[in-house]
Amino acid sequence: MAMMAGSGIPYWYPYINYMFLGPYLRKNPIRCYTEGTLINRRYCVESRLGYGSYATVFKVRDSFDNNAIYAAKVARKIDDNNGYFGKEVGALEKCVGLVHWPQMKTHFETPSYRVIILSLEGESMSAVLGRKPNKFFTNQNCLRISYALTTALRSLHGIGYIHRDLHHDNVMLKKVGEELVVRVIDLGQSTPSQPRQKCDFKATSTSYHVLIGKKYCERDDLVSSIYLIADVAGTQIFDTDKYSLIDAKKRFHESPSSFFSGEEKWMGHLIETFDKVDWDQKNPDMAPIWTIYKNAIPEVSPTSPIEFKEVCCGVIMVD
Repeated sequence: MAMMAGSGIPYWYPYINYMFLGPYLRKNPIRCYTEGTLINRRYCVESRLGYGSYATVFKVRDSFDNNAIYAAKVARKIDDNNGYFGKEVGALEKCVGLVHWPQMKTHFETPSYRVIILSLEGESMSAVLGRKPNKFFTNQNCLRISYALTTALRSLHGIGYIHRDLHHDNVMLKKVGEELVVRVIDLGQSTPSQPRQKCDFKATSTSYHVLIGKKYCERDDLVSSIYLIADVAGTQIFDTDKYSLIDAKKRFHESPSSFFSGEEKWMGHLIETFDKVDWDQKNPDMAPIWTIYKNAIPEVSPTSPIEFKEVCCGVIMVD
C-alpha cells in the first residue's frame, strides 16, 4: 500500500485530519505475523510487502494448497474505521475474472484482524522504475502500458466501479510466461460509480476536475492514468515551482498537447479527449480514444509486448 512521502499514510488518505498520526503509523505495521508464522493456521508468512494506515500486506504460502503463493492484506479492526475492508471485498467480488485486477481467494476475520487473501500481482511501477538510472520508460513502452491501463480501468468501469487511487505504487508489472503485463491493485478506495460523489482528494495524482470540486467519475481515473504515464515518460506537466498544484493542473488542462513534443503528443490528445467525453452516458464513446492509441506512434502497436529484459533471478528491467 503506497504512502505519502515520509508520512506513513496512503496518498488518498484525508491527511488534513490524520497527519498527526504519522509518527505512530510509521512505527505501527502489524508485527505479530513474522516469517514462518501462520495466519488463521493456514497461510504461512514469507515476508512483509508493505503497510499503510489501513492495512499491512504480506507474501504468504497456502499450506492447504501446495504452498501456492498469495498476498494477504491484513487490517486491524480498530484501524478500519471507515469500512475500507468491506469496500475492497465488495469491489474484489465484482472483479472475478477480470484479467487486469487481483483475484480474491477468500476473506475472513480473526478476533483482532480482517484479512483478504488475493493473487500476488508482480512489482509496482515505482519499484521497476527505481532500477533505471534515468527513472523513465521509453515512449513506446509508455504507450503499451497506458493502453493496458486504460483497458484495465474500462473493465472496472464496465462492472460499475471506479478506482480513485491510481498512482505509481498501485500499478503493477507482472511477468506472465514470456511477456510483461499490467495489473492494478488496491481497491480499498474504490466505490460504485453511481451515485456520483465529491471527494476531498488533493494528491498529485488527483484529477484536476476533482480538485475543483466536480464529482468523481470514470474520466478522473483515466486522467490520473495519463498524469502517471507522463511522469514515467519524463515529462513535467505540472510546474509547481511557479504555481499551486491546482493552478498548475489548470494550465495543463487548458492546452495538454502543448506540454508534449513530437511522438509523445498522444498523451495530450488523450487528456483532451477524456475531458470532452460525456461520461454520464450509459455507454460513453470510446472510439476516439482507441483511435488515438492506434495512431500514436507510427509502426508501434499499443497492444505489442512491453519491451524488457530479465537481468537475474526474476528481476526485470523495462526499456
